[in-house]
Formats: sequence, C-alpha cells, structure tokens
Amino acid sequence: MINQNIYNELKKRYGKVSSWTIWSQPIDNRPKSNMGSLDVFDDPDLMNKLNTRFVFVGLNGSGKHDEFYDPNKPWHNFHSDNPRGNDFKLRYALNATPFWGSYITDIIKDYEEVDSGKVVKYTKEHPEIMRKNIQTFKDELRLLGGKPVIIALGNASFKLLKKHLVGDYNIYKIKHYAAYIGKENYRKELLETLSIYL
Repeated sequence: MINQNIYNELKKRYGKVSSWTIWSQPIDNRPKSNMGSLDVFDDPDLMNKLNTRFVFVGLNGSGKHDEFYDPNKPWHNFHSDNPRGNDFKLRYALNATPFWGSYITDIIKDYEEVDSGKVVKYTKEHPEIMRKNIQTFKDELRLLGGKPVIIALGNASFKLLKKHLVGDYNIYKIKHYAAYIGKENYRKELLETLSIYL
C-alpha cells in the first residue's frame, strides 16, 4: 500500500516515464488485449492494490509505440496496445502474485532505443548523462520510500544497477519480457527466480 500524497507526487514527477505493474485483465483470453487500458488507475481502491515492496527496472524506454502510446497520459509506460509489444508477458507473469501492483520504471529516461547495446554504449560515451539518470533514479526510489527489492529487467539494467546501487538494495535479475520466450515459460522462470518472496 502507498500513501496517496506520495502516489500523487510520483505521478507528477515520473508519470510520463514510469508506471505500476497493474493492468486491466485481457478480454476473451486474448493475451495482448486491453494492455493499453489505464482504467485500473481510476479504481477508488487503487491505493490498496499498489505496493512498494518491489520495483521492476528496465534499461530505457525503447520507443513511443506510435499511435498506441500517449506520453501525456500518466502511467502509460509499460501499458501499450501496440500489437508488436511484449508487455503482455509481464502482465501474465505477475498476475495473482505478490509482485502485482509494484512500481516499474527505467534507469535511463527519455532516450529511446530498442538495442540495449547501443544504450550502454551511449551511456559510456556520455558519463554525465549516466550520472544524471542514476541520480534521478535514486531520487525516484527515495520518494517511493522504504527499501524495496529491485528486480532488473534484463542483463544490461542489472549490470548498471549493481554498479551504481552496490550494497544499497537487494537486486535480482529476470529476463526482459521482450526476450524470445512464451508467456507461460516467462512466468515460470520469473517465479522461480523470485521464489523467496512467494
């Protein structure tokens, strides 16, 4: 559960680049359906459905998803209706687990690139940008409060988190949901990795 004032401040500061691992349910068992719906954030009981025990962290925003994504809508990140998107695997994997309703964000804000190798190269070539983004991420965590367990989405984000947050948080690595893996196996691997918290 999260305090309404903190939620509002997170929404104001980071709503365009972050979100929560809570989604509307798929329609008629179609795995990718309803991914872009933000109706869940209008739920009057929302504060009781969000939790700050875990934070899922990707490397960077890979793209705007064209007409399927509106950056002006808070919490739209990780909630795209793009039929080519793979966010649905994360929804499937986290549904009905203690990780549902967790905060989710990226380390690198406002740098769109699908290839994680190019993102890592960019951060090495621009250390001042890396420092700025790490500071922003730390500020984000401080506002969220407590000492959440950090769950890195993919190897690149895991390496950066281990380098810059060493000793500060428990950090785990799971496959990125864009990996070539079916939703059932993705859920199985994720739950096995995080089984200590189940």
